[in-house]
Amino acid sequence: MKLNLTSEQENFIAERVRSHEYTSPEGVIDEGLRLIRAKEEYKQRLVELRGEIDKGLEQAERGELLDADEVFEKIMETNRKRPRPQ
Repeated sequence: MKLNLTSEQENFIAERVRSHEYTSPEGVIDEGLRLIRAKEEYKQRLVELRGEIDKGLEQAERGELLDADEVFEKIMETNRKRPRPQ
């Protein structure tokens, strides 16, 4: 694949390599692609979390609530049962 970069893009990439942030122009591009992937994963996770929040709100509206003290005690009990590193 061949890309046509603007002079501003070329200068940006060249400066990153000159400053030793990256060892090559390809490294700059790789990092950019990694960040795009991370952004896409973040957006997907955000959609999932919003769905979980909506589900919880619907349960709360139906009165399907848990007592906070009971939940906390269950968490503490589970934590107490975990093996501790020596």
